[in-house]
Amino acid sequence: MEKKLLETRLVRRHSQFPTVCIYCNTQIPPDDLHYVEEGITTHIHSLIARKYCSSCYTKFGEQILLHEKSL
Repeated sequence: MEKKLLETRLVRRHSQFPTVCIYCNTQIPPDDLHYVEEGITTHIHSLIARKYCSSCYTKFGEQILLHEKSL
């Protein structure tokens, strides 16, 4: 079976609702900066896009966050 690779990047957003960082499990309050996964060539629905807090993004960087959770 062939696996499709989905190329993604992280985009900075303001949260409209409380959400949870997928990496460290901390709550991201409304109107706080966070990073959302976005497809480069294809659309990722907002319900399945992974969200990361700004603290994790600052500590680990985009490449580590996206690579580590995809394994």
